[in-house]
Amino acid sequence: MHSVHLQNRMNALLRRIYSLIKKELLLDFKQKHILYAVLLYMVCNTFIAYKAFGDIQAVSWNALFVIIFLFVGLNSILKSFSNRFNSKHLFYYSYYNPLELFIAKAIYNWILLVILSILLMCSMTFFTGVGIKDFGIFFISVLSGSLGVSFCFSFIALLSVRSDNNSTVFSILALPIVIPILLLMLKLNATSLRLISDSSINKDIILMGGIDLLFIAITIIMFPILWKA
Repeated sequence: MHSVHLQNRMNALLRRIYSLIKKELLLDFKQKHILYAVLLYMVCNTFIAYKAFGDIQAVSWNALFVIIFLFVGLNSILKSFSNRFNSKHLFYYSYYNPLELFIAKAIYNWILLVILSILLMCSMTFFTGVGIKDFGIFFISVLSGSLGVSFCFSFIALLSVRSDNNSTVFSILALPIVIPILLLMLKLNATSLRLISDSSINKDIILMGGIDLLFIAITIIMFPILWKA
């Protein structure tokens, strides 16, 4: 009986999170200019890097990918919070469980970052001609890296919004925290580009997963406390 009750509660939780993710998707379709702005920012950065460096080798491609990925994530996640949470904070506070809201928001941002990363890879490959050799490792890098970055940035974006939408707070706090994820992404991407032959690739993937779980646990614990402050 207890297990059935627990399963029903879990199913209800998943349905509420799914409905919140769906709501975020509908809101983004109503505000398409935000997505278009992020896409334009991404493509323009890629084109400027291509024109500045000329013949981009695989090593430079890897570094540019991670740097552009970082700032695309910063812009897309901060804008999604600042445009909605400032004016509707009381509404969200009254009607939604803070933990469910945060998990749904972070999962949505994760999906968005993964899609943007794939588009970024296609854009950089189109301009530079440098292609991924091992798509399996690359997608593991993108999926795991985007997961940690989305939870971390979603949490810090709320801090920024709560501090009168100060984007400086977001940049100062967010960039140092995600450095371990970015370094592991660089290493995994280098392996997928065949720049290095890494015999400890499985350890790197496990380490990335451990960092992701640490970020997820800390943000899930801290978010409800901050939300009620």
